[in-house]
Formats: sequence, C-alpha cells, structure tokens
Amino acid sequence: MPIHRPATALLLALAALTAAPAAAITTATTTAPSAAQHIAREDDAKTRTSIERTLTAMADAVIAQRVDAYLSLVWPDDEEFLNEQKYFAKDFVRVKTEAVKYTLGDFARQDDGSVVGDLTIDWNIEGKPARTITFKARFIQRDEWHRYAGEAWETHIAPGVLVMHDPGLDELAARAAEAFIAVRDHVEEGFGLADSDLSRHTQQIKLYGSMKHLQASIALAYEDPLGGWNEPGEPIKLLASSRTGPAALRNVIAHEYGHCATFVLGDKSSEMPWWVLEGVAELAANKFTGDRAERRVLSWAKRDNLAPWDQISDFHNTPREFMGHVYTQGLHMMSFISERYQREGRNAWLTALAQGAEIDTATREVFGISFEELDKDWRARIAERLAAAEAKEAEEAAKQQESADTPAKTDPEEKDAGEPAGKGG
Repeated sequence: MPIHRPATALLLALAALTAAPAAAITTATTTAPSAAQHIAREDDAKTRTSIERTLTAMADAVIAQRVDAYLSLVWPDDEEFLNEQKYFAKDFVRVKTEAVKYTLGDFARQDDGSVVGDLTIDWNIEGKPARTITFKARFIQRDEWHRYAGEAWETHIAPGVLVMHDPGLDELAARAAEAFIAVRDHVEEGFGLADSDLSRHTQQIKLYGSMKHLQASIALAYEDPLGGWNEPGEPIKLLASSRTGPAALRNVIAHEYGHCATFVLGDKSSEMPWWVLEGVAELAANKFTGDRAERRVLSWAKRDNLAPWDQISDFHNTPREFMGHVYTQGLHMMSFISERYQREGRNAWLTALAQGAEIDTATREVFGISFEELDKDWRARIAERLAAAEAKEAEEAAKQQESADTPAKTDPEEKDAGEPAGKGG
C-alpha cells in the first residue's frame, strides 16, 4: 500500500533544515512513490470502482425487485450460498424494500485472488424502522465484474462437517462440529436416510454472533427472533455465543438437520404445511430435548385452545398467538402418526407431501383415511389422555384430602409434652 508522510512531520523536517548551519546542509531530496506503489494504488482504485459498481447494481435490483439481475451479481460457484441468495431474492419480491444502500469500507486482496472488505448494508422496509449491519464480505472477479460471495468466514473442519463462523467463535465452532457428529446418525436413521447422498454429504454450518446478522442473511424483511435456520440446499445457520453449551448445540442442530433430511425427500418439500416441517424437525431433536409436547398440548386441549391446522400451515401468515403451536402441536401430531403408523408409514407420508401431494391426498394414499379422520383420531387420543390425567389428579387430590381429614394418632405411652421427664418416678 502507498505510504503517506503526515504533513506535520514534513513541516518539522523543513524547520530543522532551516535552523541548521549552512555547512551541515547538503542536498534535500524527496523520494517519489515507486512504480510498484503507483500500480498498487491504481489497482486499489480500480478494484473499489468495480466492487462499488456491483453494490450499486445489487441495490438497484433489490429496489426494482429484479431477481435475475440480483442473482447475476452473486458468485455462482458456491451452490449453497447461491441457494441462500435465491431465498433472499425471493423474499425481497414478497416484501418491498423502500431503500437500501451497500457501502464498501477498507478492503484487502487475499492470496486466492478474492477481495475481503468491510460491507455495511443500510435499509428499511416500508413502515418499519431503518436497519443496518456491517460484516466482512468477500468478492470474486469474473467477466469484468466482482461478484458478491457472502461473508468472509473463519472455518473449522471435522469429518463430514464444515463449520463457518464469525471471528472469536473458534471454540464454539469445534463444539458445534462435535454436536453435529453426535446427532447425525440418529437423524438420518429416523428419516430412513442412513445410506443416502445426505449421509455422505459434507454438511455446512454457519455460526452467527448476532441476531441481526443472522436475520439479514435470510432476508431484509426478516425480523422475528430465531435460534436456527435452514432452507433447501442451504447450510444450517445458527445463532450462538461462546457460552452456548454442547446440549443446546445438539438440540438445535438436530432440529435443523431434521429440516435438511426433510428437504431431500422431494422438490416440493418447502411447500409442505409449516407445522409438518417444524413438527418433524422437533421429532428429530426429541431424543436430545425430551418430550416437551404432551403436557402443553393437553393443557391447550383442556382450554379448547388447540390451533386449527390451516392456521399454522403458512410460515408467513400464522397468527402470532399460534407460533408456539406450530412446533409443539406439530410435534404431538407427528408423534401420534409415528406411534400409529411406525417410522416407515410416517416417512412415506412425508415423502408424498414433499413430492407435492396435498395433505388430504397424501393421508388417503398412505394411511387409507382422510386427514379429517386422522385429526379426529388424534383428538380422541388427546381426550383419552386428558381424562386419564384428570382422573389421576382427582385420585391424588382425594388422597391428600383424606390424609388431611384423618386425626393424627397419639401414642398412648407418649408423655405429656409439658410434663418434666421422670416426674412421679
């Protein structure tokens, strides 16, 4: 990089020369920038101009909701990152971005020819507060354009898994790799994928050190709190800190890897009802989290607060009061299906849905009944368990009342508590 001497230092040097005896003054020379420095400076200017042209075009594409134009500026050789950006672009068509600006800060060339620099994104969605995020981004040149290649991650490699992470999360990355290795076989066996392309795939996991970075990586309009994310063909994305322990990592990675397994069952998998997607992912993690559904679902049933299935089927249109039902009620139904039809029946049903069948059609084809009948049977099972739980509670309450009503027995040989020991003896 060119080296510039501060103006103050130059003035002090001139003053010293003026004050020195004439005999001591020889020839004062100024060193001109070397040819290499001059070329490097020109290259930096050209690189900045090229990347800023890309960033301006990206912003224009977002505002104009032009998916193809945006994706043409994304580095295409990283297929999983490209899939992330396809979802990102699909969402800026769904929700209009009012304004967005990409700003390049300091940057440096890397040994592999890419450029890494500070990227700031400022944007706002109509009717929402302005938002901003800054992270290290990578750009790779091809065909006169610098293509956006996403975050400049640090990496941790282990058998079957590549963990990419923000700076400072090295130990967490190692724990995440261990957690993935611990849950992988269980999840794959549960989906009947123990000997499949998924089982031989090197799974990518990205660790984000902040909620807003994770949200912005998904979509500019995304603002709901979350701990993990996965869509077809994408890496698993996790929000984590250096304090996140092994158990928590196993829980969330098993859930997200459950999504990975679901998505390989068919090319329409992301169109399945949301409660099915989250319910089976919760089922995949159930071994590591314990059964968290039974008590809550019975409580909802008792208060007539089970969610209608069509109210928890669409990710973008589920009422806020039913957000928890998506996961817990979904898990409960998936457990019921697994108990009744076993793993093979459940996976056949999931596969039919993942290949585009409507839920009633898939239920009739695989289980031989309508979804309405399946729902009725599930509710009948809940009623049985609720009645059993209430009977047990009533029995325990009766025992406690009987104990409270029965006078305490007195030992006939017991001395009066107020009588001094040994009196009369």
